[in-house]
This record gives sequence, structure tokens and C-alpha cells, in this order.
Amino acid sequence: MSRLQRRYIYANLEKLDNLVFAYGIDQSDFVHGIKRLPDNLVSLVGLDDDEHAVNAHTGLNVINDENEIRRYLLQSHTLPVKWMDYDEVGDLDFLTATEIAELLYLGHMDRPIRSPFNYKLRNHYVFLQQRNGGIKIYFYYISAFSHVLSAAIVRHTLEAYRGRRMFMRTLQVPRVPEAILKQLVRLMPDGLFIYFDQSMVRQRQLLVPVHTEMTNNDIEVFDPARNDESRRTHNVATLEFNLNSGEWGLNVHDQTAFEEHL
Repeated sequence: MSRLQRRYIYANLEKLDNLVFAYGIDQSDFVHGIKRLPDNLVSLVGLDDDEHAVNAHTGLNVINDENEIRRYLLQSHTLPVKWMDYDEVGDLDFLTATEIAELLYLGHMDRPIRSPFNYKLRNHYVFLQQRNGGIKIYFYYISAFSHVLSAAIVRHTLEAYRGRRMFMRTLQVPRVPEAILKQLVRLMPDGLFIYFDQSMVRQRQLLVPVHTEMTNNDIEVFDPARNDESRRTHNVATLEFNLNSGEWGLNVHDQTAFEEHL
């Protein structure tokens, strides 16, 4: 089975830039995870439709309506989606030619020349979809990612449940508790894997293996499209969801993996 067909979450955190590289997480998880949608979006690449306005000063597509932003983030696109939020509608008009060039570079190269956070735009996010199915997201407050991770886990849990024909009833899956999310996020600098395609059901509990990478690879190196058999991961915990009570649990197998690294 190729990695593109596999059902798992991968998340790697680069603490210095508040950058998360992830696979198995998408824009719907962002929409359902964050507490409040951005007020304004500017596309860092051309949009795959002609419905959205263009900011005359930058020449970039913008979306300024909450319902339109939600629709745009939830719909499918033929081109990779790359955007940045900004605070006020008129903020883009104050950007210099150099700052506009930096936005174009960010959209083209998937990395900023300087900081991904512009003080004129007062943005909190930069979302960069990758051609290999992964995403890169810069978070002004990295704590916001835990809610996105929770939404992704809930979605994958429902998909794993629906994929088992033995279960016929509707399943309600609540958000993952903060305490468990904090533990999972602690693994991200080492490369967090949550393998839903290796999950199993025992005594009405869905058990999902949680792994970390054996070696701390560069955040740019991971490619889910490559079937790299040499990549080794280490089982450090099992994410548990009780199908009867709807309660979450995390059974830790390797406590040292959750300790802070100096």
C-alpha cells in the first residue's frame, strides 16, 4: 500500500518558526478546529476560479466574506491552496513593493524570506498546501494547532469506524481532551504518526497506534508519496476511543518519548 493511500496523521513541529508540516490533515480540519475563522484571506497563488475579487494594489485574489471564506476552505480545488489571513480589508494597500514580492516568494517557494507574520497585515496563519498531499501551516500561536489536530483525529476516527462493516449504528465522536492533545503535541518535534490504518477494535475500544520517528529528519524531507521502507518509527503510545462511552484515552508505552528534549 502506498503512503498516499494510507490513512494516518503525520505532524512535525519546527518550534523556531511555529511551523507545522502535516499529512492527513486538511483545510476542513482547520475550519472545524480553530475557534474563529479569519476575517480576510489573501491568496498567495492564482485561484482556480474567477469568482473572487482582486486587490488592485497587490494583484492578488482576496476573500473578505465569512461565508465565502468558509465555502472556499471547505471546497475541493484543482490547484494547491496557499493563503494568508489579514486583519482589516484595507491592510493590503499599505504593503510596499518589497513586501508584495515577499508574499509572492512565499507562495512560490513555500517558505518566507523573513518572518511569515507581517506586522502590517497582523496575520495569524499561513496555509501552504503541498503537491504531495501534505500541508505546511505557520501559526502565530502554536497552541491553535492542537484544536486542528483534534478535528483531524475525530474525522479519521469516524472514517475508521465507517470502514468496519460490523458497525451499523451512528457514532458520535467528541473532541479530544486538552490533556491528551498536549501529550500528542509534545511528540511533534520528533515527528508524530497516528496510524489509523493499523487501528483495531478490542472490547468495544478503537485502538490507534501512536509512533514517533526513530531519527529526527529535516522537516522538508518527509514525503508521503515516497514508499520509504527504510523509515523507521517507534510505538510510544496507543490512542484509545471507547465506542460505548465516547471517552478518549492515551495509553503511554514509552514515557521518555514525552519528555522535553533539550
